[in-house]
Amino acid sequence: YHDVIYDSEIALLKELASPKLYRATAHNRATGRYEPAQYRISKSAWLAENHDASGGLARINQRIGDITGLSMTTAEELQVVNYGIGGHYEPHFDYARSEGVDMGKHGNRIATLLFYVRFQLGIVKRVILATKTLAFPLSTN
Repeated sequence: YHDVIYDSEIALLKELASPKLYRATAHNRATGRYEPAQYRISKSAWLAENHDASGGLARINQRIGDITGLSMTTAEELQVVNYGIGGHYEPHFDYARSEGVDMGKHGNRIATLLFYVRFQLGIVKRVILATKTLAFPLSTN
């Protein structure tokens, strides 16, 4: 799929997320708590549909459901992540692998959909050097 998130929606996500961006955490299997980790350097915000009077988040969620064929009634809130300069998240599983992890009322994740909405030349350079593959962004916002 191409052009599934519009510039106006990207602007809405940035507007809603900006005041909520805090250091991202990861689940610590030893303590059972979510806490900052050196393998995840970023700021993140979670956006609930019911906190958006414009209806933009609902439209994005509907589109995600249409693309994936999955019901969005049990989906987590939209997460916006800003990796900034030097930010990263090391390779990881995007679902809980341990017993005893609180999955909330809807259970474990079965899918993750990512929208990359900002072109970072440094990241693309590393990809080019590592794989000799050139990738161009669909949007430069």
